[in-house]
Amino acid sequence: MVRKLLLGSFGLLVLVGALLTATWLSLRAPAPAGRLLATSEAERYLLAAAREGETDIVAGLVKAGTPVEARDARGFSPLILAAYHGHTGTVTALLAAGADACAGDNRGNTALMGAAFKGHADVVKLLASQPCAVDQANGLGQTALMFAVLFGRDEVADQLRHQGASPALRDASGRSAEDWARTQAPVAPVAPAVADDSPTAQVR
Repeated sequence: MVRKLLLGSFGLLVLVGALLTATWLSLRAPAPAGRLLATSEAERYLLAAAREGETDIVAGLVKAGTPVEARDARGFSPLILAAYHGHTGTVTALLAAGADACAGDNRGNTALMGAAFKGHADVVKLLASQPCAVDQANGLGQTALMFAVLFGRDEVADQLRHQGASPALRDASGRSAEDWARTQAPVAPVAPAVADDSPTAQVR
């Protein structure tokens, strides 16, 4: 009886070992041809392509199922990155794919704020026509118009005023766009996405 129990236990151990070995080998096997990228990897590619203005790659990744609202650690979306870097064609493709122009990063900065900050008039024109409040504010109460006038982006500021942006609104510090225009400080108090060695960085 004891011998049978030992043999049965040994057989069970052999079976379990065989199953574990097969599972391990299957995980190491190369992915079949044509397999889609893992979601996290695809999202990283999408963010990088948006930052570089690789519109065809962006469109292909989104069409393949990569979430158009992918985010990095700072909350920057493909649309925010493309807008900040002035890639009008990429912004157009992302909007057509359903990207939310009203969504902000972790600090509430939107794609419109990024484009206004950098003075990309064509991108601002696209984004200002989206169903978002032109006076949408970030976490510090700052609007796209405030970013535009602070850095002397006159064409962008005129576009925003034409879209109904109010120069009288005040941010959390109590300053209006008119106040910031008079300040003309060299550095924004809180600026949208900025490129460096990482996908983006915050201007300080």
